[in-house]
Amino acid sequence: MNSFQDKQDLVIENVWKKDVSGLHNRILDIWKSNGGPVGKIAEERLSQLVFVVKTGSGEIVGLSTAFKAYVKQLRNHFFVFRLMIIPQYRLPGLTSRLLVSTRDHLESIHAHEAADQAVGLLTLVQNEELKKFRNEAIWPASKMVYIGNSHEGHHIRVYYFRGARILP
Repeated sequence: MNSFQDKQDLVIENVWKKDVSGLHNRILDIWKSNGGPVGKIAEERLSQLVFVVKTGSGEIVGLSTAFKAYVKQLRNHFFVFRLMIIPQYRLPGLTSRLLVSTRDHLESIHAHEAADQAVGLLTLVQNEELKKFRNEAIWPASKMVYIGNSHEGHHIRVYYFRGARILP
């Protein structure tokens, strides 16, 4: 692998609701090697893939996943999303680029959903470095807003889709 060249040629590919069964073993290996989900949880999460980040040679070096959940405290459905980029590819701006791509895609489909449509994105920030150094109330690129901490001390961030309406 020519890592410098591969880092210059990263491609973010939309795989939402597409058959990517050929990528499953590679993604499971990435999760296993980098502290991601394993076992049944990992198998379930494969159906939640939104984007994969690939090098010019086709190596998967990052991904995003999302699933819809009702958040009782916020009284609405949200896409709960996660990102993972393998450490040697954590380049400045790549996390934001993957987050914004995921946000924009899910926002583009939210208006076409049924009554339980998601009104935005929600994430738990578990990465200690992000919590320490990316502590702006509103992240500039993604517009994700800090709304508090989970019971485990993880930052909770939310983004509402354009035109989203809060239930009465």
